[in-house]
Amino acid sequence: MGRIIYIHVPKCGGSSFGAALRLRYFASQSTISLDQGDTTLMGEARILSDYAARQRALHALVASGKRMIAGHVQYDPDFHDGPAARYRFVTLLREPALRFVSHYHYLQRKHPDPARATTLRGFLVSPEAQRIASQYLFYFAGQWQRPGEDTGPLIQQAIRNLGRFDIVGDLGAPDAFARDLRRLTHTPLIRWHRNAAPVPVTVPPELRPQIEALCAPDIAIYQSQFLAQAA
Repeated sequence: MGRIIYIHVPKCGGSSFGAALRLRYFASQSTISLDQGDTTLMGEARILSDYAARQRALHALVASGKRMIAGHVQYDPDFHDGPAARYRFVTLLREPALRFVSHYHYLQRKHPDPARATTLRGFLVSPEAQRIASQYLFYFAGQWQRPGEDTGPLIQQAIRNLGRFDIVGDLGAPDAFARDLRRLTHTPLIRWHRNAAPVPVTVPPELRPQIEALCAPDIAIYQSQFLAQAA
């Protein structure tokens, strides 16, 4: 049974599949802890500090020989070519507008912030929305979108990096993702639902154009993985 690094992008439905993999690799598995950053920092600086700490944790787990590692960590092609060369890389994506709405409601439920808009409409014009809308850029190309920045090179970098993954699943096709995981692990995986939203997530029709504009880089990345397969 091969070694796996499961990069879990937030609000892509990865908790259930990650739990199934951890059960299969129960004798040699680990999940990277959150909130490891410098608590003296605020805002974006603290988030980046946290992700840097998670990356160090990933390096340590690979060095220790853990066979299955899951976590909210960014992809690093140099790490893939070096210490993690023996690992298979797996991730799961979700239609970006749905993922964005889900992420906003999750933050409101689990991490309320008086500075955050209490409505989705109000949130769309905030700097935080730029970050939340470009998680695929951040996870697979190393940075969020910035207002006025040409994201074309970052989009292409993310697509190239995803091309190196052994499995890129789509939450909209969970059975296909489960089949790919079974082929990779050579064993059936138990499936159950974890960390689900209290109610089904929908994109308000009146806000969809604005949300899709915000999510445009992530939409381009997502479509690069699945539109060609459907054609």
